[in-house]
Amino acid sequence: GYYMKNNFLNTVHFEQEVLVFEDYHIFKDLNSLNNYPFNSYSSTPDPWDSNFWKRHLKEQFILEKNFHGDLLYRSTKASLEKWAEYKNISINELLTTLEKNKLYEDESNQAKDDKDYWKMKSESLFNESAIFGVTPDVMKNLSKTYKLQDAPSLYTELAKIEVCDFKSLLRFSKHFGLPYGLMEDIGFDIYLNGDCIFFPFVSVPVLNKKIAIYKQDFEWFKVIQTKDLSKIRSMIPESALISIDNIDDDEAVINYAKNHLTFLLGKLDAFNVSMYVEFQNGSFVPGVWFSDLFNFAYFQIAKALSNDVEVRYCDNCDHIFEVTHKRQRFCPPLPNRKRSSCEMAFNNRLKKEKKLKGEI
Repeated sequence: GYYMKNNFLNTVHFEQEVLVFEDYHIFKDLNSLNNYPFNSYSSTPDPWDSNFWKRHLKEQFILEKNFHGDLLYRSTKASLEKWAEYKNISINELLTTLEKNKLYEDESNQAKDDKDYWKMKSESLFNESAIFGVTPDVMKNLSKTYKLQDAPSLYTELAKIEVCDFKSLLRFSKHFGLPYGLMEDIGFDIYLNGDCIFFPFVSVPVLNKKIAIYKQDFEWFKVIQTKDLSKIRSMIPESALISIDNIDDDEAVINYAKNHLTFLLGKLDAFNVSMYVEFQNGSFVPGVWFSDLFNFAYFQIAKALSNDVEVRYCDNCDHIFEVTHKRQRFCPPLPNRKRSSCEMAFNNRLKKEKKLKGEI
């Protein structure tokens, strides 16, 4: 069914724009911010701006609540394995560290004066000073923007980012902008209007945790929409099997998955969207304001679930996309693009193969 159900989510407007830069980069530490042309238009660069960013980026990991517990319980095994690989440690060592640090998070309840908690946070294996952000040169020329309403595929594209994988993060960010970070235009020769989404920098571990959680939630969405029963059965934890009367009953298994996804989505702040109302063409229209791209992607998942959208595997990249017309075989075009990148990549590959076989 390609028709939109008459539900609230389909009538909501979202007018926000996202600012996207041509290039992003991983910086080893916060001192790289010294190379930025903060306030390059004024004759005296303001050291305060780089200090502002340094201070806030340093705090981003420290202030991120339940970091270890979330990572432990709310990410797929594949994501944790990628993180262990990135840290050059075994998966067991990673899990043990998460378990141990999670205890501090539980016990202290992050009391402001709990020295052990803050010590654990600052010494955590995951607390690294690497940041991901806009490169200094690129920052000088204001790049393109797109409207969220022109990015229907954002939520399926966001799921293609792998944890601790710079290449996939860069590919996403060049089209959609950084998904999350500190929202501020301090030190930049930009003046943003209040509802533009723009994150110049983010702490690498915090962003990767958000990606890990999103990937797990999206995985449940995917198996539900593709009715992949064997995959669902393999994802159900031992402890939950008791709650399903009959594991051979397909409907019971699908319902378990739907309830489980509802439970996961219920644990998110991402659903606390800000509502507003606009008066357009003689009538009042409800609108939603999003705080970051994860926030928007979860809204799209909610919409896709309530419309029970059809999804298919892309012939090029083998990720799922939301079907909008019957003959669609590829992920839809990215914002500001006419054609699907996946379709072009697929056709180019076919041409090359034919050339090699001497058919062209």
